[in-house]
Amino acid sequence: MTPEEKREKNRLCSERWRRAHGIGPRKPAQQPWLAEGISRSTWYRRKQAREREALTVVATAREAVFDRLDWQLARLRRELETAARFADEGAAIITELAGYSGSSG
Repeated sequence: MTPEEKREKNRLCSERWRRAHGIGPRKPAQQPWLAEGISRSTWYRRKQAREREALTVVATAREAVFDRLDWQLARLRRELETAARFADEGAAIITELAGYSGSSG
């Protein structure tokens, strides 16, 4: 038996053992850089740049949300101060009206 035949026999034996023990064949490796026609290192470098850009977009959107939230809180505080002022004026009017009704009785 030649070394090539022995190697093939061992390979088939190993494969039968793996299949018998439920070990399936590996999926072929995904190589998206080949589909784009660029080197692997360039693909990973561009991927890293895309991820950084995505994080920047998310951070910018988050800042915009917090800026709007600050604006909304400031507006709400102003409206609450106005409502409190109106409530004080209303209480003063009611007190004044109660004084009028109490003195005429």
